[in-house]
Amino acid sequence: MDAKHISKCLGELLPHTVERLARENPSAPYGLWPIAQASYEDGFRTIDYGQLANIVNGLAWWIKRNIGTSQNGEKVLAYVGPNDIRFTAMLLAALFLTSPRNSPVAQQSLFTAVNCQILVTTEPTPPAGLAILESVKPRPLHFTIPSIDELLSQRHSLFSYEKSTEEGRWDPLFIIHTSGSTGMPKPKVFTQETGMRHIACSNQPKAIQPGAVSVEDFLQGKRLMVTMPPFHGAGLACYLFWGIPFGTIPIAPAAVGIVTAQALLEALEQTPAEVAFLVPSVVVELAQDPELLARCAKHLELILYAGGDLPQALGDRVAAVIPLRSWWGASECGLPHQLIPPNLSPQDWRYMSFHPSVGTSFEKVTDEDYELVIRRDDSLRETQTCFSIRGHEDLDHYRTRDLFHAHPTVPDAWCWKARADDIIVFLNGEKTNPIPMEQYVVAHNPEISGALVVGTRRFQAALLIELVASEGRKSLNTIQEAELIERIWPSVEEANRSAPAYARVEKALILILPANLPLIRAGKGTIQRPASIAQYTAAIDALYENADVIDGYHDNNLNATGQSVDLADAQSVNLFIRDSVATLRGLVDSETESSSFFERGMDSLMALQLLRMLRRGLHRPDLALSTIYSNPTVSQLQEAITARCHNPPGAKDELSIEPLFKTYNELIQQIPKPTAPAHRASQNKPLTILLTGSTGTVGTFLLRALLDNPNIQHVICLNRSEDGGRAAQEKRFAAAGLETGDLDKHTNFLHADLSQPLLGLSVEIYEDLRTRVGLIVHSAWPVNFNLGLAAFEPHLAGLVNLFRMAADSTQSHAVQVVFISSVSAIGGLAGKAKGQPEKISTSLDTPSSNGYARSKFISELLCDTAVKSLGTPAVVVRLGQVVGAVRRSGGQWNRHEWLPSLIVSSRDLGCLPSSLGPHFSEVDWVPSDLLADVLVELITSLSSPEVDPGSATSPRTDGAQVFNIRNPCTTSWESLLPTITDALETHLGSKTAPVSIVSPSTWLTQLRDAERKATDQDSTTSSSPAMKLLDFYNNDLWGNGSTDGPQRLEPMEIERSLAQSATLRGMRAVNDAWIRKWVDEWFTPDAP
Repeated sequence: MDAKHISKCLGELLPHTVERLARENPSAPYGLWPIAQASYEDGFRTIDYGQLANIVNGLAWWIKRNIGTSQNGEKVLAYVGPNDIRFTAMLLAALFLTSPRNSPVAQQSLFTAVNCQILVTTEPTPPAGLAILESVKPRPLHFTIPSIDELLSQRHSLFSYEKSTEEGRWDPLFIIHTSGSTGMPKPKVFTQETGMRHIACSNQPKAIQPGAVSVEDFLQGKRLMVTMPPFHGAGLACYLFWGIPFGTIPIAPAAVGIVTAQALLEALEQTPAEVAFLVPSVVVELAQDPELLARCAKHLELILYAGGDLPQALGDRVAAVIPLRSWWGASECGLPHQLIPPNLSPQDWRYMSFHPSVGTSFEKVTDEDYELVIRRDDSLRETQTCFSIRGHEDLDHYRTRDLFHAHPTVPDAWCWKARADDIIVFLNGEKTNPIPMEQYVVAHNPEISGALVVGTRRFQAALLIELVASEGRKSLNTIQEAELIERIWPSVEEANRSAPAYARVEKALILILPANLPLIRAGKGTIQRPASIAQYTAAIDALYENADVIDGYHDNNLNATGQSVDLADAQSVNLFIRDSVATLRGLVDSETESSSFFERGMDSLMALQLLRMLRRGLHRPDLALSTIYSNPTVSQLQEAITARCHNPPGAKDELSIEPLFKTYNELIQQIPKPTAPAHRASQNKPLTILLTGSTGTVGTFLLRALLDNPNIQHVICLNRSEDGGRAAQEKRFAAAGLETGDLDKHTNFLHADLSQPLLGLSVEIYEDLRTRVGLIVHSAWPVNFNLGLAAFEPHLAGLVNLFRMAADSTQSHAVQVVFISSVSAIGGLAGKAKGQPEKISTSLDTPSSNGYARSKFISELLCDTAVKSLGTPAVVVRLGQVVGAVRRSGGQWNRHEWLPSLIVSSRDLGCLPSSLGPHFSEVDWVPSDLLADVLVELITSLSSPEVDPGSATSPRTDGAQVFNIRNPCTTSWESLLPTITDALETHLGSKTAPVSIVSPSTWLTQLRDAERKATDQDSTTSSSPAMKLLDFYNNDLWGNGSTDGPQRLEPMEIERSLAQSATLRGMRAVNDAWIRKWVDEWFTPDAP
């Protein structure tokens, strides 16, 4: 369409424009969509303006009949559906567009922000719509929209948009949201005025200088292949701001996800298009496939791309065949009109100029970086779209926080470089905020002073690590670097869990920075990201190249010998290592086993390749790279691996308890003592409780029991997930058959990091908790017997911070801390005492040998210190073996815990061990739902005036109270074996051989044999989860299968607990019915 057509749209609201075009030229094509969503087998459907107006009318009447119109203010609808004509039609009836790719937390935030209570979807409801209905609370009203065929099957009467231009110009047109790169996505309301200003800007004189070309002019009347989804701001602009007023014909390719280059070509071969609008990753695919690029060139006159950065070399390949242009836009200001300046070469495809009517300026940030700022200009009031978006109406200027570089020779030509707020933009257009990961890694590793996540124009993120500076410190050698990476890896893994999948860091993409080249910082100490990255460009490139080589190393080479290796057989391990080393290309041959790998030419990449072979071939995924560097010969490496097989994991950690306890003990003592209030109020009133770990096995039933108790007024749950665990909690409750109706009424869920100051909460929230919380229950703790003690340091720090909150409380009574501990904290006393009393033990050989047990032991000592030093009452609750629920059909016992794993795997092995070793053969297990009642009885009794653990005016100073919890009615493993065997045999399927009872050593041998025969490690550990716990069974449970292994651990004394808990006093012994329930649940198809 020409300028005359555009001028007719000036001052016209979009709904009026559609009505007019439908009258004047109803057969003019509006757009094309595939009839089948994911293929072209049924061809394309062309929608003309007459059909568009008819669909809009049909949907408007449908909305009025089914949803109604708002009587007070605006009613916000959300729509989720496939990419078809109904997106545009729904827009013209007012709606809120939410991305189906948002997380549940983000959807909740967005729906709350715009007060959206209605979700409209297609039929059947798309998965993204189901996720919204599941995650958003309160649950939105749900309506399903008519199909396209239904809407086109009849002539709908006109549903006229009766407002005049002046009456409707500030009405909302649609709502989209920001990407969420810097936090939660934020809704942005585009108005009818936004559309009118966009059209008006296109009608202005174009030239900044003679010869400049307008992208919008080029698109007028063209057929445009739109690969951006319609819920994306750029995709939306194609269908509304270019399609309707400019006569551009948008074409949607068939796709159920992100469009690929091959899918683009298939679409072009089905229907012609002169222009394609792409994300950078598709441009990269074209650059890497010359044939695909050449075939697309037969159809296209121009490629536009937006949504991310693009490497220059790859863009050059495409630009040499098809003209290529970058286009800039943002959810906060739309797609401002842009021009292509004259005198640009084909390689200058990244450069653009902004239309004078936009009102842009560039403010210098660094020598090369300029921030794009849009400044209000009253003379441009009719063309500045930015200030027609709600929330921007009264701004004097809008800072985009996008950084641009000026062209070295062409005036007023700019190319986008980065976000001012450090956002990483990956090659596929995905974005991530690296700050949380950087802060987490630094915070959990005292030897690190700085961390920097990089990944712009890459498909993956990498992590740069800077060590704390010290006088005379030298750069680490290769061995030291490998050891450091192994030390920090647990914190990186934890940070990865909170990051999007595409932004997670792999171990091979960690770079230790040299001592003489630290990160560049500003005067206030913050890292200057662009400058720092620039000085490491070569090292970063090498890091990615090496990682690519490792990733490409085919799994068939990981175990080139194909041997079955017995870790207890030194000669077999030695032979496997020699053969594996021999497969490394570039390594000098050696006839002796004492020759150093590194003297023979091994570099860090070869060491990583060898590590992968050993991990896979020896079934040792825990093998560390530092083991190779510390033992760089065949004989040394063999001795290190076989020694590890015979020594308990964690034995080398024995001396780490004392210094670690000293560190955190001093932190407890540094907490200011509570200030005594002027008076003491009665504690005999409903409590507000702070609970950590509410989504765990114990926490789930404990939360439900707390909510059911009339003495508990409110529960505040602190969890690591972004929504504070709210979504996970509802799933846990539903799986356990627990009531969820009052979850929001009496509970708050807060995102927290206990290891951080103020528990990772805002000052306002922390202060609020200080005044409300009357008791703290600390249940959050990772149950992982494979972790070393150092991995639990963040959790020790969290316990200290909880005591700090208790001491800071403004309550009129002392706030009590209840710490959930474990029998493993006293597991080292086996054979040394006749009973395990309900008191703190201070001997450093008290806990079992693994890091989990030792961390619980240190925590018990810290509780004791808190009472003696601060007067803050603390209670340690030691739990014995906690098992599945027994009072309802839900509450499944996690099959990946050590005991369910043992029983589940025994079905496939065809045998059960005759004993659970000296610690566990006496069965005093406590069902998780009954345990919750016991804990609540303890909590409420200890917080009552009759059982005063201490007040602010007369605190306890004699140490922490201890309550041991186990089943008072015991039975034996041997007596349960017939029932377990019978239950397993009912789930044997096609197997006919009965399950036999064998010695622990025979059972371990059977498990090792099964592991060696496995060809697929992942599927094997899924069906036989015990394989992942071999070390625990071998070392902790049975003591290497020998009779002189672990000593008998006498049952814990429970007199104090029995006195406080009627549930514990009435608990029955584990019985046949409970056993059958648990086994049946483990073998259900949806077992976790």
